[in-house]
Amino acid sequence: MRSGLALAVAALVLTLSGGTADDKKDDKPRDPDLTKLQGKWKIVYHETAGEVDTEKHKWTMEVRGDRYTFAGCEQKLTGRVRIDSTKKPKQVEYATDEDGGVQEYSGIYELDGDSYKTCDVEKGKDRPTEFKTKDPTGQVAVWKRVKVKD
Repeated sequence: MRSGLALAVAALVLTLSGGTADDKKDDKPRDPDLTKLQGKWKIVYHETAGEVDTEKHKWTMEVRGDRYTFAGCEQKLTGRVRIDSTKKPKQVEYATDEDGGVQEYSGIYELDGDSYKTCDVEKGKDRPTEFKTKDPTGQVAVWKRVKVKD
């Protein structure tokens, strides 16, 4: 009986902390910027390969723990985000689950209050060092936090 109660309490703690029982054991504490990134965001600016294409990219993003969901353009993509705020510039990596495979991106980010700016490329290409899209796979995105109305 006690072990069942202990498991229930552990599951509740994991749920409230944003983790799941399937998460790998990781002794590293969550990056403070990942905590700040939690919640819903909408894209307000997007460019690909140096061309502004905001109107084509009406995406929203929701971050829970280290998982995210992108929704828009009649698509829904899920995956895992990893960030490192100790690097200069700060680094981000996305792994998107797509059709049984994983598409990976690496880049840089800035997080300032309710504004989140990224610049990334397909993983394996040179990680950007500034918010410009030189590579054909490069993209810059500016997100604003979606405020929850009371």
